[in-house]
Amino acid sequence: MGKYKMPTVQQFLQKKTIYGPKKDPVWIYLEKEMIENLAKKPYNEKVGKWLKYLRDLKYYFYCEAKRKERRLNTEVGPAWYCELSSEQREVLNHLKENIHQDLLEDLPIRIRQSLSDLGLTLKIPKPLLMQAMNDCVHDPGVFIWNLYSAYYKKPPSELRPKYDINAMILMSCLVFIDLEECIERLEKLTYVKKIPPQEVPKKKKKYYQPDIRYGEYQQQMYVPLYSTHSSGQQRKPKSQPLGYKFRLRSEESYERLCKDHTFLDKRKERNKKEKQSERICNYKFWEPPSTLRNTDPKMVAYVNKLKMLKKKAKPKHKSPYKNVQYLVTGVSFTGGSPHYLLSNVALLPTGYIPINGGTVAYGGEFITVLQGFWKFPREVKEKCDDACDCITKWEDTVMDYLKESKCKCGHLYDFYHEGKATEKYFYPPTKHGKFWVDKAKIYQMNPIPDFIRDTVREAMQSVEPTPEPSMPTISASGLKEKELLAALLADLSDTPLLIPHLPQANLLNNLQEWVRKRVKGKINPKEHKQLILQSQRRWLDLKHMDFRARAYRIPFTLKQLEHFNWSHRHLVQNLFKILLDDFVSRNRMNQLQQTRLWWSTMKYDPYPSKAFLDIYFTYMPGRMKDTFLINPYSSELTPKHGAKTCPL
Repeated sequence: MGKYKMPTVQQFLQKKTIYGPKKDPVWIYLEKEMIENLAKKPYNEKVGKWLKYLRDLKYYFYCEAKRKERRLNTEVGPAWYCELSSEQREVLNHLKENIHQDLLEDLPIRIRQSLSDLGLTLKIPKPLLMQAMNDCVHDPGVFIWNLYSAYYKKPPSELRPKYDINAMILMSCLVFIDLEECIERLEKLTYVKKIPPQEVPKKKKKYYQPDIRYGEYQQQMYVPLYSTHSSGQQRKPKSQPLGYKFRLRSEESYERLCKDHTFLDKRKERNKKEKQSERICNYKFWEPPSTLRNTDPKMVAYVNKLKMLKKKAKPKHKSPYKNVQYLVTGVSFTGGSPHYLLSNVALLPTGYIPINGGTVAYGGEFITVLQGFWKFPREVKEKCDDACDCITKWEDTVMDYLKESKCKCGHLYDFYHEGKATEKYFYPPTKHGKFWVDKAKIYQMNPIPDFIRDTVREAMQSVEPTPEPSMPTISASGLKEKELLAALLADLSDTPLLIPHLPQANLLNNLQEWVRKRVKGKINPKEHKQLILQSQRRWLDLKHMDFRARAYRIPFTLKQLEHFNWSHRHLVQNLFKILLDDFVSRNRMNQLQQTRLWWSTMKYDPYPSKAFLDIYFTYMPGRMKDTFLINPYSSELTPKHGAKTCPL
């Protein structure tokens, strides 16, 4: 008897099945039995129709379950979004200090621990991690952006058809890093200065003076109406006015704004400035003045003299006339400041005639005083008389030129330009790029073809011969929350924020909730009741979905078990390890998917606080360290821990 050769690990893994050997559904062997016994049992035709109906019903239920799952996936937010627990958000808060320390030590120990605490299971090489930290300027948002781009070979701004759990956690971290700043910027964008309401004068209470003509007890009594209960109709609170005009864009323009990565340079520049302001220096590089060092009075006087010599003399009064020439012969210090000494003041010959103001004797010398200058020759502006007819002559010549330069249709002689070029042909240099020329526009300088094309397009689109451009007014209350949020995020795309550059960011429920409160006000009780019913319906849909992973079984045959001996222990150990790791990862991914879908049932309540997050993620763990899985291949029938969740 030769030695039996056991299959390899890879051959076993190719044969793995979840439930063991596959069995045919019930209706298949029932149908076979019916066809065989068709002569004996005439009612088989009715049973066949019933089985066909059951098969169609099962397929219908399958389609309904898929539809409900798709609806839950769309309502929970973008395809890459999952809610983060308060512990994961705490990790994001300390990411900046960890990056700083790891760059000082040149070892990514703290960052690896932080990424593990966030729930990532990626095996990132050290050079890639260090490069992402070096390029981020101590900014956790830019660090995660660079890490995602380097690992997945695509920036986060490009929408992918499918996201794994690690990509979803990285993308969601980008949201929660900038969430508070994004809401602040949205508030500034829609801020309106509150106008104090007009004071309505209070009605004076009528005072009825008793009239006791008919006796004290026959006096008519006036009682004001008073009630302790409120009226049944509750008024919907008015939303605040918006200091913002919504501009809706096309999807192409949204994608263009989303994929524009110039905001990263702005974010890095901002972080460099913050780094300079946060830099703390305990040492003062300051030299005491020489007057404090020197106690000798002569030395102090010498130093002060040096200071005076260093001062430059500035002419306080400039000459009001350009034709005055003088010679500077020295400088004198008066009052601690230098002044020029002038000599040989001369007047150059110009077209000005000096006005003689007499002479003055000063120090035995006579000085001529000039009071000003007459300008000569005098400029005379020639003006026409009232009876002049030159304007009519000028108008005729101009109108003849205009008539010659007009189009054949007799209007729009300037091609809408009105003397100004609307196109931009030269682009000046910026810090992001050098000077460049748009050659496609320069080589086509004739505006007539473009003018004719635009005019024909306008004529085709409008009924009127010359349509007047009008700006459409959009009512914010009639738009959906995702459309309003998309318009707001498009205006924030020029800022250093990350959220406007994430794909489908207008589907984020937390920002949609803020927009709904800001634009449409609070939900009235009737709407709130309806939304709670909708959440309960989603809850019931989720209860019927199974998120458990099945453990695979090793398909040992009887022949293999007969030839099984101690030398195959390493083979079996490797098989169990591979199957158990596979089971754990599949179970964890299913639990995270369940956590993500359960979150969609909470979005209509007030946005959850830290206490709610702690309780929610206790029962719905979102990280590997919070997940406890029972070993399905263990020999123990009852495990020590029935269930384990993350600590509060």
